Amino acid sequence: MKGRTTRAICIAVALAATAATVSLFGQTVPVSRTAIVAASLRAIGSKHPDPSFRNPDRLAIQFIGPSERALLTEFPVEALNLDYTEAIARLSPQDRASVTTMYLRTKHLDSALDEAVRTGTRQVIILGAGFDSRGYRFRDRLRNVRFVEVDAGPTQDYKKQRVREVLGELPADVGYVPMDFTKDDLLRELVKAEYSQTERSLYIWEGVTMYLPEAAVTSTLHFLRDHAAPGSRVIFDYTLANDSRINDRTSRFARYGEMWLFGFPGTSAVDFLRRNGLNTVSDLSYAELAATYARRPDGTSPLPALSADQHIRRIVVAEVPRRAPLTGIVR
Repeated sequence: MKGRTTRAICIAVALAATAATVSLFGQTVPVSRTAIVAASLRAIGSKHPDPSFRNPDRLAIQFIGPSERALLTEFPVEALNLDYTEAIARLSPQDRASVTTMYLRTKHLDSALDEAVRTGTRQVIILGAGFDSRGYRFRDRLRNVRFVEVDAGPTQDYKKQRVREVLGELPADVGYVPMDFTKDDLLRELVKAEYSQTERSLYIWEGVTMYLPEAAVTSTLHFLRDHAAPGSRVIFDYTLANDSRINDRTSRFARYGEMWLFGFPGTSAVDFLRRNGLNTVSDLSYAELAATYARRPDGTSPLPALSADQHIRRIVVAEVPRRAPLTGIVR
């Protein structure tokens, strides 16, 4: 069981970065085009004229260089050079709504990271790091926190090159765990980065679950249940099984070679998490997140309207129980 769980979480980390390639030291390495689109949407959101509604990922625009832009065949890359209002005008209705979605996602995940560090979490693991910038944006708040990015080796090498280009050097307080998904054991590789199974941790699993088969999602949750300390939390975004984009070969995701494969059954992930040994702390739709992060005191919003899927796209925070559950675990 342990071997299957570890292999499945390796698949879970890897599948989000297999659709396109860029050059690194004369060789091609895989880069996720959907990850580049997401970073581009965060970059545009970071230009909002009102700081209260600005996407906090101020580094996103710096990670989207010429090589990344060249891969965006269905995105108006010229919008990245414009101010917020002009950029929004260049986007499709879907991408305008996604600027708001990315703002809400970034704000909520950043808030979870802030809370975790404030309440004593000293270990943060990013599963499938991609262009995640939290290890760099939060440096002042992450002193004395072990921060680890996990990704496929070639993809991570490319990320490290881009970090050097953007920041001038690799931060000493960010650890990198490269994985050879054909043979490496995730737990063993994390331990090499001084990962502790007995230290309360936060796992950030952003923009991944919908691209995975159900077995990989389940086994990843089992890995956390079995190898994370009690009280550890995981935060991830997801969609529901009735999302029309799942297995839709006409979607942009599919055209990028990254088709959505999985949505959680029912009306939320809560029951699925419980059956797999994790307790839900919060589970919110994007419509609910908008009420928290995207409203002025008078109830209006200065952000583009969310799309019709705002109730089936959600973000959940789950916790490893302090006492191992005795029943109801799917193995």
